[in-house]
Formats: sequence, structure tokens, C-alpha cells
Amino acid sequence: MSPAAIALVSIISAVVAAVAAYVGHLLTRRSTRESNITADWTAFAEAQKIATANLEATVQRQGSEITNQGERINRLDRMLRDEQKRFRLAISFIRELLRWIEHHVPGQQPPEVPESLKEEV
Repeated sequence: MSPAAIALVSIISAVVAAVAAYVGHLLTRRSTRESNITADWTAFAEAQKIATANLEATVQRQGSEITNQGERINRLDRMLRDEQKRFRLAISFIRELLRWIEHHVPGQQPPEVPESLKEEV
């Protein structure tokens, strides 16, 4: 083989080796970048799972609080209706009592009705 052919083969071998090294470097860099992206997505997905679990716990707690508030409102509503009924009965009784006093105790003045009740009585 001639020295020129040997030199040409050496140059071609060097160029092929350089191209192979460059391609290997690009593939390694791409693989590393894809690994990093995969790791980032994995971390993101894990963070989303945690956030979803926290959100579900919060929604469940709030649902329980809403149920408790609804029960409290219903209880207070019943108490209000009972108090209003008792108030109407008391006003009716006071009216009847005042009529009874006027009829059975003529000439006597009944006690003064409080200002807050004058419109009702």
C-alpha cells in the first residue's frame, strides 16, 4: 500500500472516529436531557397527586362543616319557630288576662304593658 493511500485511510479513519464520537456525544446529551425531562414530569405528577389528595381532604372537611352548619341552621330554625309560637301564645294570654281583669276587677288599673309589647297587645 502506498504512503498516500495509508495517509488517506488514516484521515478517513480519523474523520469516521470524530463523527462517531460526535454522534455518541449528541446521543448521550439527548438521553440525559430526556432523563431530566422524565424526572421532571415524574416529580410534577407526584406533586399533582399530593395536591389532589390535599384538595380532596379539604373538600371532604368542608363538606362535613357544611353538613354541620346545615344541621345547626335546622336546629336554630326549629328553636325560632318554637319561640315564635310561645310568644304568640303569651301575647294571646296577656290579652285574655287584661280582658279578665277589666271584667272581674272593675275600677282597678292593670299593670302597664311594656313599650316593646304595646303594639302586640
